[in-house]
Amino acid sequence: MSGPTRPHRWLTILISPSGVCLSELMVALAIGTLVLAGSLEAFNMVQAQAVRQQRIMAAQQEMRVGLEVFEQEVRMASSSTIVVARSDRFEFFANIQGLRTVTTASVAAGQTVLPVQNGSGWDAGKTVVLCGVSGCESHRLGSPGQRSQLLLSGSVGGTYPAGASVEVRNRVTYYTRVDDRDRTQLMRQIDGGAGALIGDLQSVRLSYWDEWGKAGAGIGRIIRVAVELLPVVGAPTIVREVAVRS
Repeated sequence: MSGPTRPHRWLTILISPSGVCLSELMVALAIGTLVLAGSLEAFNMVQAQAVRQQRIMAAQQEMRVGLEVFEQEVRMASSSTIVVARSDRFEFFANIQGLRTVTTASVAAGQTVLPVQNGSGWDAGKTVVLCGVSGCESHRLGSPGQRSQLLLSGSVGGTYPAGASVEVRNRVTYYTRVDDRDRTQLMRQIDGGAGALIGDLQSVRLSYWDEWGKAGAGIGRIIRVAVELLPVVGAPTIVREVAVRS
C-alpha cells in the first residue's frame, strides 16, 4: 500500500507523541477561558471599587461645600430675624449678598422712588428695608435697581432724611426633602429659588440651643443652630454647630 490516506494522516498527527493531542488543546482552551473570566471579574471588581470611591469623594466634596454655605449664611441670622425653627425647617431673614446703600436726599411719605448712592444689581421683586431714626419699613422693588435710584412697588409711609439706610432683605430657608430614590436632601431656598444643597443622606436633623446649652430653645432664645447629617455612604454622622448673631 502506498501509505495512510489523508484522514488517517491527520489522525496520526493528532495522536503523535511529537504533536499536541485534541484533549490537551481542549484543556488548554478551558484553562485560558477560566483565566480570562477571572481577569474580567477582577477588572470589574476594581472598576466598581473605583466608581464607589469616586462617589464617596464627590459626596464628601459636596458635603464640605454645602456645610460651608450653611455656616456662612446661618451666621447672618439673629433671634430677631428667625421666623421658623423646626427639626426639618429653618427660616430667617438676612442680606445674603450684602446689598446695601443710603439715600442721597430726603424721602417724603408717598414717594415711590428712592434716590440712592448705588442701586445697580438689585433685582426686581426683592424685598428692601428702608430705615431711619423713626423706624424701618419694608417694600418690594418694582423694577431692577439703577445706579442712582430704586423704584418701589408701593409708596413710602414715613419721612426719611438723606443718609437713611436701604438694604436687601432675603428670606432664607433650609429644609429637608426626600427624593425619588428615597434619599434625604438638605434643601436651600433664597426667596423664591430652591435647590438641593447636600444630597444622598439617610437623615437630616436641625436643633436649636440657648445660652445655657439647652436644646429646644424658643426662637427668641436661640444662640446656636446645629445640623446633624447622616450620609448614605462614606462617613459617620456629621454635626456642625453655628452661632447666630446676638
